[in-house]
Amino acid sequence: MLRRREQIDAAHRRLVDRGLMPRAAGGLERIAQRAGDAARRVTGAPHLRPDPIKAWDVELALAAIEARIGFDDPVLDMGSVGCPILPALHALGYRELHGVDLDPSVTRMPAGDAIDYSVQDMTKTRFGDASFAAITSMSVIEHGLDADALLTEVARLLRPGGVFLFSTDYWPEKIDTSGVRLFDMSWTIFSADEIGELLDDAQGHGLTAPVDLAALHDVDERPIDFADRQYTFLFGALTCPAR
Repeated sequence: MLRRREQIDAAHRRLVDRGLMPRAAGGLERIAQRAGDAARRVTGAPHLRPDPIKAWDVELALAAIEARIGFDDPVLDMGSVGCPILPALHALGYRELHGVDLDPSVTRMPAGDAIDYSVQDMTKTRFGDASFAAITSMSVIEHGLDADALLTEVARLLRPGGVFLFSTDYWPEKIDTSGVRLFDMSWTIFSADEIGELLDDAQGHGLTAPVDLAALHDVDERPIDFADRQYTFLFGALTCPAR
């Protein structure tokens, strides 16, 4: 769980220092404002430059991959437009990288000559069974996505022992977002109960998530203020057991 706004700034500095994320001018409030402006642009060409406000979950995903995934192991990112995960992994030396998004501008993402970007529905990809050692999806599932369809595809695509890393908007109690549309899609701020249901659904697809559900209520503050809602970010990992 993201607990304090300062964690975003610290994660961004570390990623910039490692050469894994572009430097952004101005302080965190200016960064957050620019990120919010980008998110509000629901028509026209999307912003391909990664939002620094997402540095916290990006850093966690990179750390998890570096700890368990080899440089030649295939990695898939779902919802790749504007996400720095694959360019960062390429910079670290990972060689088998794939990214999918329904937005055609995904093919204009950085390092496109070395990363296999394609326009695909992430719930119905063209990849074969057990194709990937790791799958990432940063700030995607809250945007009108069919979670069960996604978990079905993730379970199909992961190799035994593979991991699915994701992040989403979150607050323990339900926050109403009905009527709010982002990127021409509905918006969900997941509650603790909804995350619990997601984990139960994942288990039904053979994916495991060793987590203390009581920890979902252990929050310090609401670091994110967007569209008149105050909430935080949640980072999760689901594993495909080794067979």
